[in-house]
Amino acid sequence: MLRTLPIRRLASHRGVAALTVVMVLFFVMALVAAYTNRNLVFEQRVSANSYRATRALEAADAGVEWTLAMLNGGRTTANCTVPSGIAAPGLTDFRSRYLVPSTDESNGEGAFELPWTTVPANIRYPACIIVNGAPRCICPAAGAVPANINPPGDGIGSAFRITFRLFHSGIVVRGGAVQFVSRGCSSPGDGATSCFAQNDDLPQTDGATAVIATVGLVRALPVAPKAALTAGTTISAVAPGRLEVSNGDFTSGWTAHAGGVIDAPGSRFVGPAGSGADGQIGGDTVLLAKSVEGAEPWFRALFVLDTATYERQPAVVRLNCAAGCTRTNIADALLLNPRNPIWADGNVNIDAAGELGTAADPMMLIVTGNLTISGNAVMRGFVHATDISWTAAAATLDGAAVARTTFNATGVATVRYDKAALDTIRLRYGSFVRVPGGWNLL
Repeated sequence: MLRTLPIRRLASHRGVAALTVVMVLFFVMALVAAYTNRNLVFEQRVSANSYRATRALEAADAGVEWTLAMLNGGRTTANCTVPSGIAAPGLTDFRSRYLVPSTDESNGEGAFELPWTTVPANIRYPACIIVNGAPRCICPAAGAVPANINPPGDGIGSAFRITFRLFHSGIVVRGGAVQFVSRGCSSPGDGATSCFAQNDDLPQTDGATAVIATVGLVRALPVAPKAALTAGTTISAVAPGRLEVSNGDFTSGWTAHAGGVIDAPGSRFVGPAGSGADGQIGGDTVLLAKSVEGAEPWFRALFVLDTATYERQPAVVRLNCAAGCTRTNIADALLLNPRNPIWADGNVNIDAAGELGTAADPMMLIVTGNLTISGNAVMRGFVHATDISWTAAAATLDGAAVARTTFNATGVATVRYDKAALDTIRLRYGSFVRVPGGWNLL
């Protein structure tokens, strides 16, 4: 006969089976959770790496924009800040610290060289740390001891460092073109392996990337005037005033060039030695027509750009002269911006003696209104205005003067053509801009 298990023993067997099934389910769930967590950890790591890479790339791009702004700026301190007026004369501009005129212009005028040439010990790298949106920068000159960049103690922040190099097409250096590498880091790092270190070691930071940018110079004065004194309509000297105008440059030889008449009895015009001519050109109907057409056609013919576009160039220093500017205003602008075009919007009166512009850093002054020279200033460079009134008895200008309408002297106007100063302006003054297609990752 069949025997039946007791009910209590059957319940015990069912409990063991249920426990086993539950444990198996728990084990499967643990495996699923572990697998899911593995994917989550992987995604977290990918996200963190992507964040660091993006942060480094953004820092590198910030370095490109910062470098362009600095190249188009004026004098800077060792920490890349705008100096006070007292300290400014002993400092140089950012452009002059890292780019110098090339001695070999066989591949085009306006080529640049690096100031450290072949001396590796003199190489310096401008750099910045960005902490809480505020930059801390260094702009060391060639061979100089870099200033303190004050890295954050907690190591939090991003950074970039700039390496200048010449632009090469094959082995040919292009005139007016420059390349620089912006190395961006997601954290500043520290010491000799930091992102801002003044050496060629790889930075030991969370993330680093580098981009290369090619920039070119848009010249502020594409074509220098051929005459020492140019006026769209008339050039005159009203007694007791007179003109003392000279041009010793054989490539031009013009002393005075006017669209209308040149009326300056008792004045002196001297062309190149041995030319036997005074270099005057009066009654130029083309020049007169361009002046009569208005300010815009005249300006475009001389500077290529229209006035609004020219004024917006990043290297142009704009002065509000609606109430009139004086020699002091112009001198202050030149003090902080020795190699930038000065755009005076209004009328200007050079009303006192003193130097404006030097042989190394000639003045480029564009006046939208009238320019009056009433003080015995010593000027070197290029000036342009709607009209020019010269009342000073002993002021001088070495370079060239251009008036869209009239030039009138009631004092003694001494204007000497200075080709060297004009070439410095023509080849070195202007705004650096990005070359189309000139950005790439290294």
